Amino acid sequence: MYRASVGITTSMELSATNWIGHNADSLGVEGIWVGEDIGLGQETSILTASLLENTSRARVGTGIIPISVHNLSTIARTALTLQELGNGRFILGIGLGGIQDLQRLGRQVERPVSALRDATLSLKRLFNSESVTVESELFNLTDYSLRISQPIDIPIFFGVRGPQMLKLAGKIADGVILSGPGEYLRYAIDTIDKIAFEREKNKREIEKVVWLPTIPTFKGGSEKLARQVVALVVADTPEQVLEMLDINRERADKIREVVASSGPKAGAELIDQQFIDTFAISGTKEHMVDRFEEIHNLGATEIVLGPPFSGEWKQAMIDIFKEIHQRRDL
Repeated sequence: MYRASVGITTSMELSATNWIGHNADSLGVEGIWVGEDIGLGQETSILTASLLENTSRARVGTGIIPISVHNLSTIARTALTLQELGNGRFILGIGLGGIQDLQRLGRQVERPVSALRDATLSLKRLFNSESVTVESELFNLTDYSLRISQPIDIPIFFGVRGPQMLKLAGKIADGVILSGPGEYLRYAIDTIDKIAFEREKNKREIEKVVWLPTIPTFKGGSEKLARQVVALVVADTPEQVLEMLDINRERADKIREVVASSGPKAGAELIDQQFIDTFAISGTKEHMVDRFEEIHNLGATEIVLGPPFSGEWKQAMIDIFKEIHQRRDL
């Protein structure tokens, strides 16, 4: 059975995040992922710390911290603190960051695979109580250590999409956070598992977390907001992923163009039902949990609910988790 989790982002209202943290245990939430909207809203590590303090069972992870805009030594120190605070329930999710966010900041990573590999291997060495000296495209460390006497086990998950990044995840990550249509998810999970087998690592040891926009329609969810979110997802989807899909490519290219120039609100006008069904999970609680089970059958080990959150989203979340746990009891 898959883990059933909740996703939030730093641009959400703090009251919503607090409600999720205070009610996660009673709802049977098994994980909470904090996505960083670069430069927007709340601070990622503080939200994560609050969620760890307000829960006793759920794992809490960053999904993701972009290494392109944060100092690596700060990421390492933050992870160490959060892991101790959560008594081992923290997961460090890292990646480069969303395409649109990085373009907005004028950031370009010339060798993204090498940058993520260098960061991950350096973090693993730091968590192993080693001293690190490294010069990379995104960071430099000189004889740096966390000054810990014993190694600390902090799982590192990747938020990645492209084929080379997926292969890297299969080689060195503890888990991967995936997002995209079913055709892509099948390809991504197969790619990761193949690499895992090649290095003689049991594929089940690499966790596959699937996080799609979720739009319950049975409690007044906002279709307008859903279309905005899907427009941003389409704009952030790499070209090689779009090529795998049976969608209107002319419309997809136009959405990407409009979002890049005028933002997701403008792009939402071009989102039709096919794009919502392809890039999101929407409908009744029964239909949404059916989709979760379909994704689990592709090889996902964890499914994330939300965002966006709109309408009577708290009751919708209660109903969805109740549906999940009722099916488990059958």
